[in-house]
Amino acid sequence: MAKFRLATLLKLRIRDRDIAAKAVQDVRHAIVKLTDRENEIRTSNREMDEYRMQASHGAVNLHQILDAQRFQMVLSAQLDQIADHQSKLKQELERREFTLLKTQQAVKSLEKLREQRDEAAEIHALAKQQERLDEWASIRHAMSIRLEQETAPQNNHGVTQ
Repeated sequence: MAKFRLATLLKLRIRDRDIAAKAVQDVRHAIVKLTDRENEIRTSNREMDEYRMQASHGAVNLHQILDAQRFQMVLSAQLDQIADHQSKLKQELERREFTLLKTQQAVKSLEKLREQRDEAAEIHALAKQQERLDEWASIRHAMSIRLEQETAPQNNHGVTQ
C-alpha cells in the first residue's frame, strides 16, 4: 500500500482532538465539583435554618442566632460566587465543545481522504493485476496457437490423401 502523505497531519489532528476532549472533560469535572460544593453549602444553610429555629424556642440566645445569620450570609455569598463560576464554566464548556467538534471534523475529513486514497490505490493495484493477467492470457493464447501451427504440418505429412 502506498504511504498516506498526510499521515503526520492526521496524527497532529488526532492529538489536537484528544487534547480538546481532555479539556472538555476537565471543565465538566470542575462543574461537577462546583455542583457538589453548592449542594454542601445548601445543606449547611438548611442546617443553620433549623439551628436558628431551635434557638428561637425557649430561652433565646441572641448571640447564637446572630452568629448563625452571619454564617448564612457567608454561605449565601459563596453560593453567589459558585453561581458566577458555574456560569463562566458553562460558557467555557460550550467553547471547548465547539473546539472539540471542529477537531473531530478535521480528523474525520483526513480519515476520509485516507480512505479514498486507499480505495484509489486498491483500484489501481487491481487494474495492474488485471493488466498482467490479460497479458499473460494473451501470451498463453499466442503460444497455444503457435504450438498448434507447429504441430499441424507434422500431422499433414503423415496423412495420405
